[in-house]
Amino acid sequence: MSNTFSLDLVATTAQTLGFADEATRSAFLTTGQVDASWAAPKSTRIPMMMARRLTVGERMALDCALSLLSDKTQALVYASHHSELERNHRILSALAEQRDVSPTDFTLSVNNSAPGNLTIMTKRPLTVSAISASHASFGAALTEAYLMLQDQYEEVLVVDCDGAVPEFYHPHLTAGEFTLPFASAWLLRRGSSLEVSCTATNDGAGMVELPASLAAWRTLSQGAGACELTVPGQQLQLRLNGVVTWA
Repeated sequence: MSNTFSLDLVATTAQTLGFADEATRSAFLTTGQVDASWAAPKSTRIPMMMARRLTVGERMALDCALSLLSDKTQALVYASHHSELERNHRILSALAEQRDVSPTDFTLSVNNSAPGNLTIMTKRPLTVSAISASHASFGAALTEAYLMLQDQYEEVLVVDCDGAVPEFYHPHLTAGEFTLPFASAWLLRRGSSLEVSCTATNDGAGMVELPASLAAWRTLSQGAGACELTVPGQQLQLRLNGVVTWA
């Protein structure tokens, strides 16, 4: 099955390890590789008391969302491959070892916790759609945003993110799969500056070294007019035809 549609990409931003320093950020843009030893960027937008409760991936997602959220934004599409895997692993480890479960981990262990923190912090009654579709999560989120924009919404913010994948799960992942925290945000309206094509495939092979949204952001932010990504289960094509704010 293939879906082709157009959106207006107003602005986009992204974060992963190394974005705290211009040298390592430039290294990522050049090589597409992220080093686990690189520092995570710090946020000036998130109150300290809230930031202390969040994982690195959650902080990146919230910071990216806050940097693009406008007064016109009516809805949020939150996409994640693994969801709150770090917290759930800590909860399961505590239960297995007969230790007390952290109340914070328990409260924030659901897929909607990151967008929930955004709506609480901003006091905005945003409509939220949370999606988890493995490697195809970004393509699914863009499709969801398009459908929202065809309905009653004028502006939709897509946030694609994941936290670090605990080492316990690494043997069960595809070799070379990205396991570090990241986030990207895409502010969308009705229009035609971004052409999107999502094609489902039966092939389990594809790019896993970078998440699709981070790979797309890296390619397009360097001036490329188009980006074609093949991830397990999906082929995603993006073509940019307009001016975009790179936050």
